[in-house]
Amino acid sequence: MERERPYLDPNLALERLARQVRVPAKALSVTINRATGENVSRYVKAARIAHAQALLLAGETVTEAMLSAGFNTKSNFNREFLRVTGASPSDWLHEARRGA
Repeated sequence: MERERPYLDPNLALERLARQVRVPAKALSVTINRATGENVSRYVKAARIAHAQALLLAGETVTEAMLSAGFNTKSNFNREFLRVTGASPSDWLHEARRGA
């Protein structure tokens, strides 16, 4: 995930990810769930949010970071960002810059 960054593909689904890593979809799902405690969808979205955070810190706008991180809609991005970080993208960035 870190090296290839398949989570940046906005059309990524379990089946596509399983094909990329050459394992059965069910086995991949079980492995991710056991290793992270998250389902595949949440695991992928958390990776996207981490990528978006890095882009925001690098100076990209929220919309640029959202699209570059593999999200298609701002509402989904904002909802997942809040779930993962506990703050909206703008609030998170403000706090991150303040703490730097």
